[in-house]
Amino acid sequence: MRKIICIVLAGLSLTLTGGNVIAEEKKKPAGGPPPMLVTTAEIVVGKATPTATFVGTLYFSRTADVAAEVDGIVRQVYSDDGQEVKAGDRLVRLDDDLMSTEIAGTRAVYEQNLVELEQAQRDYKRIEALHQEDSIATSEYESYGTRVNRLQKQSTVLNARLDRLLLEQKKKTVRAPFDGMIIESLVEAGEWVKTGGSVATIADNSTLEVRVDIPATLIHYLKPGRVVSVTIAGAPREASYMTLVPKGDLATRTFTAKFKLDHDPALFEGMEATAILPTAAAVEGLLVPRDAVINQFGRDVIFLAAEGTAKMIPVQVEGYQGMLVAVTGTGLEAGQQVVIKGNERIRDGQPVRF
Repeated sequence: MRKIICIVLAGLSLTLTGGNVIAEEKKKPAGGPPPMLVTTAEIVVGKATPTATFVGTLYFSRTADVAAEVDGIVRQVYSDDGQEVKAGDRLVRLDDDLMSTEIAGTRAVYEQNLVELEQAQRDYKRIEALHQEDSIATSEYESYGTRVNRLQKQSTVLNARLDRLLLEQKKKTVRAPFDGMIIESLVEAGEWVKTGGSVATIADNSTLEVRVDIPATLIHYLKPGRVVSVTIAGAPREASYMTLVPKGDLATRTFTAKFKLDHDPALFEGMEATAILPTAAAVEGLLVPRDAVINQFGRDVIFLAAEGTAKMIPVQVEGYQGMLVAVTGTGLEAGQQVVIKGNERIRDGQPVRF
């Protein structure tokens, strides 16, 4: 009898507990995930320039094969590929042992010559006083003067020779001609370098150039200083137009346009650069910030924020104006709010707040 009562009470307890759980579940509000916080901007009317994409190549602004001005055996190489250097930094040192010996000998002869010249000048002054008193013959007086002149000329020759040897010794150390990066070290210790032989290739990477081959029809729309958008290694950047090489390719009828980029240690010559260049005069249209346009499913889209919901609109990019882009798409109007931050994480129809 006690067992039956316990079972009944336990069943009643479970029934009551289950009822409470169901009641609690009914109290929870229904609905999906909470609205996502996004940042928006207003669609405006303005002018933008029609553009097209061209593929170019990145180059250092200048490169140089640094040459040795004298010949000799390489004793030490101070630079390595990819190393940053400053103007005047040592790149290579050539053997100068024989040069040092010759300099020491020439300096000794020159210093001895100076001693003899000083003595000859003193003797000449003494003889000159005696000659004025008619104490010595004119021929003897003139011989002292001749000796002074000869020693002076010898001094000039020896001094010039010593200077030349010192300069040649200085050139035994090859130095960087400008700030930059070592592209390739061309010699190793023990190798013989001839006069004019290259010891290293150095590039000035303080600025870089994007070179793009363009048709003649685009030349009219490029003016010095004009800023264009380029993409290198997946990262968008800004480059300014510098000049056009005034010689075209006869086969393609294209001309090389040069654009300037600021220094970036992550950029190297030979990288592919995609440039967005103007193809016509500016036209009026709907403008949105560049950050509003993203690529989803292989097409450009924007997200409108309307009545607390994100609405995806496929768009066609028509042109650019600074950090704005002209777009066309179904249902777009000036004054609408377009998502510029958070659009990479939202989906069509998702609740949003801003």
